[in-house]
Amino acid sequence: MHNIPSTTIQALCGFGFLILLPFLFSENKKAINWRLILSAFVLQNILFLLIRYVPFINHGLGYLSAGLVSLLNYASDGAKFIFGDFVDMKKYGFVFLIVVLPTLIFFGSLIGALYFFGIIQRLIAIMAFVLRKTVKLSGVESLIVIADIFLGQTEGPLVIGPYIKSMTRSELACAFTAGLANISGSTLGMYLTFLAAGDPKQTVVFANYLVTASFMNAVSAIIFAKLIFPETDFDNVSSEKIEVGAHFSANFLDSIFQGAMTGLKVAAAMIAVLLAVISLIHLVDGILSGIGGLVHINGYINSSTNGVFKDLSLEYILGQLFRVFAFFMGINWAETLSVGSLLGQKVAINEFVAYVNLGQMKAANILSEHAIFISTFALASFSNFSSIGISLGAFSVLAPSRQAELSGMAWKCLFGAVLAGFMTATVAGFWYGILG
Repeated sequence: MHNIPSTTIQALCGFGFLILLPFLFSENKKAINWRLILSAFVLQNILFLLIRYVPFINHGLGYLSAGLVSLLNYASDGAKFIFGDFVDMKKYGFVFLIVVLPTLIFFGSLIGALYFFGIIQRLIAIMAFVLRKTVKLSGVESLIVIADIFLGQTEGPLVIGPYIKSMTRSELACAFTAGLANISGSTLGMYLTFLAAGDPKQTVVFANYLVTASFMNAVSAIIFAKLIFPETDFDNVSSEKIEVGAHFSANFLDSIFQGAMTGLKVAAAMIAVLLAVISLIHLVDGILSGIGGLVHINGYINSSTNGVFKDLSLEYILGQLFRVFAFFMGINWAETLSVGSLLGQKVAINEFVAYVNLGQMKAANILSEHAIFISTFALASFSNFSSIGISLGAFSVLAPSRQAELSGMAWKCLFGAVLAGFMTATVAGFWYGILG
């Protein structure tokens, strides 16, 4: 037993901790399909092991990650035409607007093109079939869980649009949770700019982490959706004969245009949110720092965290609240406050802010490689308060009759999605501690 790393034991205990929490809030504990839960959990672990440790699969993902990096370079070519030499990060540093906006627009247009030619639909259909046969999900659940990997929480529901009005409560909750528990292909490239800071080798490494996390989160969402919202209406569960929806664009050029506009809308919304939120965070931090000075705890915070946190702040408070989750992921206790802060920022604000700060911590050597690895997995989801409104809007437009029901389950779905991302990180931390 003494040969097993303590972080691995922490992660092993974390599995039980993360399963216990949703069980306590389950709508029907007796109806939980534990065979389905176990199947999904085993599949999640197998995915991580296959992707990371089976050579030909790992190399395949490496090529995929390298291709993603090349796509980022193409996005940079388009940005250079508009912004000139200002896109040169070596010369001008990381300018958020100039780097992020072109990336989102380019990826949006690329996904639109792939969707027009049916490439994404075929991938979704094949992977949904595998998921349906291994985990025994219904047809509509399998489709939306896989679709969210590629399309995210706003466009993913379009794939199952005609079926939403007739889905069971459990199926609807699974679809809602899956959208919150994942990221989208169009935003993945943006996170890489935060984490790799222009280093091509680091970009490939983090692309590998994020792609792996996307597939694992899809399966993890099933675990927590089915723990909190177990299926009870078996007579109305959708059949396996579910087809992926056709593309809504009139032609190829329209697909590119619509995708680009989607990317622009996402970028504009994100920039507006970040401008507002980050400014408000600094305002709150200023107030908290003043309070900390009045009650004479700023010095204690500075010394107890070795200067990582200078005084009382929102990040420090969130770190204290979420550090137990970081600990159960396999993070050393000395680093749990910093990682817990990132987890809290992801949930309370959004993953954009959390990844920006993770990149800064990485650059400042605040976190170990082990902690950075686990944190990258833990932050890879849209599970935050503001995303509830986004997902509600997407589903409500497609099925207005289910809006009240969706609103009633929204907070539990967010809870499940948050834990799904934490489970992905815990699985990664467990095997990373054993196999490296």
